[in-house]
Amino acid sequence: MKMVKHFAFSVVLLISFFTNQGFAQASNSYAFNVSEGSVVVTPAWCRINPCLPSVATFTGSFVAQISAAGDHILFPSSSLVSTPDVSFQLPTDPNEDSYGVVRDIAFTFEGDAIKAKGVVDSRAFDGPLVEYQFVARTARSQIFTARPDYRKCAAPLCGGYFVKLVNQKLTQCADGSLQEECYVASVVYGSGPIDAGTISFANRTPLLLIGAILPKTDTTAGVLGVFLAKDAYRSATQNTAVGKFYSATNNGIMCITTPCFSFDEQLLNTTNRVTKLSDVNLEMSGASPDDVTWAYQLLANGAPLYAAGVNQKYQGFAGVGVRLVAQQFYLPIKPTTAEK
Repeated sequence: MKMVKHFAFSVVLLISFFTNQGFAQASNSYAFNVSEGSVVVTPAWCRINPCLPSVATFTGSFVAQISAAGDHILFPSSSLVSTPDVSFQLPTDPNEDSYGVVRDIAFTFEGDAIKAKGVVDSRAFDGPLVEYQFVARTARSQIFTARPDYRKCAAPLCGGYFVKLVNQKLTQCADGSLQEECYVASVVYGSGPIDAGTISFANRTPLLLIGAILPKTDTTAGVLGVFLAKDAYRSATQNTAVGKFYSATNNGIMCITTPCFSFDEQLLNTTNRVTKLSDVNLEMSGASPDDVTWAYQLLANGAPLYAAGVNQKYQGFAGVGVRLVAQQFYLPIKPTTAEK
C-alpha cells in the first residue's frame, strides 16, 4: 500500500497548516467533501472471540496536503461524522509508524476527486485495527467578504472572522445553518492564518476571500468554521463596500474610437452572462493614486480586478458606452509563509 499513484494535480486551495518546511514548501493543500466513506473498527481483544468489528459510514470534510511529487499525503484537519459513531477522524500522517502503531494508505487523485484506502493498526498495544476507505471531491470555491471579530471572549469562540458570500443574502455556515454571515475561528491562507497586523480593518468589508468554509471540530467549543482561502485581497479604502460585487478582466479588444468594449464583467457568485464594459473607473473610490495605479496594472496584465459599485451608461464619441464605477476595489495579499 506504500505505492501511491497520482494522476493529475488541480490546484484548488493553496494552503498549508504545517511547520515542516521541506514538505510545506513542496506541496499543495486541498479542501475536500466526502462523497462516500466507510470504516471498520476491530478490537484487539474482547470477551467473546473472534472479536466482532464495528462497521460505520462517514461523511464530512477534511484538508489534504499532497506533496508535489505525489508520493505522500497528510490530513492536517478533518471533521467527520460516522454512523454509528465510532469516533473516527483521519490520521494526520497516514503513512507514519510510531509508538508501535502502524499506519498505511494508498490513494489516487484525478481531476477533483480523491480515492483512498488506509489502515491504522494499533493491536500491538491492545488498540483496535481501523480500516477505512473514502471517495471525496474538492470543495467548491466561492467569493466572500470577511471582517475581524473584536468580541472579548476566549478563543476560538471569539477573535476569528465573520464571513459572508457576496451578492447573496444568506451564507451556509460550518454547522449547516444559513445566516447573514458566519463566524469562522480562523482564515488560513498560505502556510498559516492571515496576518491581521498588516491589514487595516476600519470597514466592514476589509477582505475579499476566494475559498470555502469547512467545519473543524473543537474538543471544547464544538463545530467551528475554518475558512480555507485560495486567494485573498484587501480593500483599497476604509469605505464599507456598497453596490454589487464584480470582477473585471481585460478581454484584449483594442479600438481606434470610443467607446471600446475592452473589458469583460462578471457578477460574482452568480451564473449571469458576461457584461461588456468600455471603462472601469476607480478614481471615484477615493483610493490612493498608488493603489489605483496598481489596480490598472492588474487589469493591463490580464488579472481579474474585484470591485464593488454600479454600472453606468455614458455617451462616447461613437456611441453609448458602459462603465463600472467602483466605490470599493480589492488588491491581492501575499499568502502567509512559514518561518524558517
